[in-house]
Formats: sequence, C-alpha cells, structure tokens
Amino acid sequence: MKRTLTDALATGRVGHAYLFCGPAGIGRKSFAAEFGRAVMCTAPGADGEACGQCLSCRLMAAGNNPDYKLITGEEGKTGIGVETVRALEEDIVTAQAAGRRKIYVIDRSEKLTVQAQNALLKTIEEPPEYAMLILICANPSLLIDTVRSRVTRLDFARNTREEVLRAYSEKAGKNGAELTPEEKDLVAAYADGIIGRALQFTDFELFGQLREELFGAVDQLNAGGSRFFQSFVDALTAENAAKNKEFVFFELTSYVRDAAMLARFGETAPMQNNKYRDKLAGLAGCLGRHGCARMLDRIADAWLCAGQNVNYRSVAVNLAADFIDTAKGKQI
Repeated sequence: MKRTLTDALATGRVGHAYLFCGPAGIGRKSFAAEFGRAVMCTAPGADGEACGQCLSCRLMAAGNNPDYKLITGEEGKTGIGVETVRALEEDIVTAQAAGRRKIYVIDRSEKLTVQAQNALLKTIEEPPEYAMLILICANPSLLIDTVRSRVTRLDFARNTREEVLRAYSEKAGKNGAELTPEEKDLVAAYADGIIGRALQFTDFELFGQLREELFGAVDQLNAGGSRFFQSFVDALTAENAAKNKEFVFFELTSYVRDAAMLARFGETAPMQNNKYRDKLAGLAGCLGRHGCARMLDRIADAWLCAGQNVNYRSVAVNLAADFIDTAKGKQI
C-alpha cells in the first residue's frame, strides 16, 4: 500500500480521490497527513518525498496548514450530514494558499449519511485540479457503490507482533522499564496488529487491577446466578471499566475463548491467560464448549453496542443475563 503511494509520488501520478480502509488505530490518519505533506510540498525530492523546509511543510509541522483540512463532522451528531459536505464544496472553490495541492481528509467517512455521500459525488467526480479527497473508513460497505467505485481504495494491513512491540517501546514504553514476557503478550494480544491500540497501555497498574476485577466477577458464575449477576454488572460499570470499554470486552473475549479451548482440548489447550488456567477450567465446565461459542457471539454483540449510543448499564445487565442463561442451558 505504501509502495503504491510512494510510486505515485515519484512519478507524479497522484490521484484525486482515495479511500484509506482499515481498523481505527492502524495509522490511516497519520499516513494521510504524511502523504498530504508530500503532495503539498513545493520542493519535493526526486522520490516525491516532502522536503520539510518549504512553507507548506513548515505549516504542516506546526499543525496549521490552511491547505490541509481534516473533517470529522459536527460535534454532538452521530453522523456526518449534508451540511458538512456543502461547507466543503464552498471551501474547495478557493485555490490552495501555501502548497501545490489542497487536501480534504474525511475521518470516519462511513458516518456520512446517504444524502451527504450523494452530495459529495460531484466533487469526487470533478474536483478542481488542485484538490484531493481522502476518505478514512473502517467499514467501506457503509459507503454507497457510486462513491466506492470513484475512489482509489488502499487497505491498511495489520502490523506484526514485533512491529507493535517496537512501536510501543518507542512511543509509550513503561516508564523506561522493560516489559515482562507476560506484559508483552498482553500488549500484543490487545493490539491485534493495531499500533494505536497498543499505545493505550500507559498504566499497567490500572489495567492489571481492571483485569483482576473482571476475572473475579466472571469467576463468580460458578457461585450461582444472583451472586454472579451483581458482581458482573458492578465490575463492568465501575468507573475504570466504563472508561476502558475496549479493554473490558477484549478481556471478556479472551477469558471465554480460553475456556472454549479448555473445553475442547483439555490440559493441552493453548491459552492466553495461563495465570487463570485452573479457574478458567471451571468456567469451561460451567458453560460447556457450545456455551462458550454462544457467549463469544453475545460478547461480540455487546461490544458493538457498547461502542454505540446505547445505555451501557443495559448492555452489562443483558450480558450478565446471557451468561446465566447459557450456564443453565449448558450443552456438552
């Protein structure tokens, strides 16, 4: 993907509209800024790279280049409406001020309403020669076909474990201390190839405490429905958990996945949470192999709801009920 854009810069065959696809945190927005810097640079190198010295490059470094527009939608609204696109269209008729091109980056472009996407079509099809559009998207299926067919799509691949840990060490670290093997495993597993997710680990003490609280609640499933229900809901809605929902659902998924592996393979099962092996064996016995599979689906649904405009306590309550119902109707 990077080679495609590097070649375009070197040959001068840069397109007018791009779609950068990939999960949040993988570097789409950062790369859009890097690419935009090179496209706008007035004194690029032979390979098309930005010089870093011209007015446009200096303004980008300062974060106030008037030719680079990042569009995120209107505050307080869940979607990006047609009004935002109309504002873009009014602005795009004015030529660039400092660089060779004028660039508009629409973040989370899947949030564009259908009306907004239709309004954007004309600009995508016939932009001014100095303008470029970059749509950043996690779910391109939410874009209408006519938009997808008129842009150059580039898919961002996930990073390797080594790349994730190297970036974490360089950008976040652990107050200068070396990560333990267990901490490396946790960072790499949570990141799932996305460096931006790894960089959320700035406080291992907080995340360690959160892990213990979550697992303590899940472990109560063996103690009975009412005891588990309150413990589980309290753990998910506690202040630290509510602020770190992504980590909460990642952890829940890893617990149940490990339980599923134990239910299927027994003592030889490969696991992510080896420190909880004995207790996870109890969870495996409580849910059964098919019950674990069912709960992985329920956790995925709850994870999706937690990231949307849904009452979070209701999500926790419903998920607790799913655990209890699944344990009662366990299938071996």
